[in-house]
This record gives sequence, C-alpha cells and structure tokens, in this order.
Amino acid sequence: MNNATLDALSGMEIALREVTSGNKQDNEFTVYEFIERAEENGQMMSYDTADKRLRRMAEKKVLRFRMVPVSGHSTRVYSAY
Repeated sequence: MNNATLDALSGMEIALREVTSGNKQDNEFTVYEFIERAEENGQMMSYDTADKRLRRMAEKKVLRFRMVPVSGHSTRVYSAY
C-alpha cells in the first residue's frame, strides 16, 4: 500500500474508534449528571429544561457532544471545547 492509502486507513480507524467508542470519558457528562450537579448547587430543573439548555449551549459552540451507545440506546455526552 502507498502512503496515501495508509493515511486514509489510519484516519478512518481514528474516526471509527471515535464513533464506536461506548465509553464515556472523564471530562464528559450526561444530562442526568448535569441535573445532579445543578441540584447540589441549589438549582432545581426538569430533564427537559436541562436537555434544552445543554443543546442550546452545543448550538452556540460552548459545549460539544457525541452520541454514546448505552443499553442498546444512544445518549448524548457533553464536554467543553
């Protein structure tokens, strides 16, 4: 194989690892974890409110997210840029 093919394959492997990685990293959090932390700080909110707030922050590029498989379903995990 030539270098271009090897580069493309290594890039594809990295992308596949990112997509198929079911492990939540230490710097990532779910909506439920966000709600728990907010409650610890005296802020009560529903799941819908927390979800909308995090999605809005992701749209504004304050947070980023990726989908992680959990028990046969996908869930969003958020992290800072």
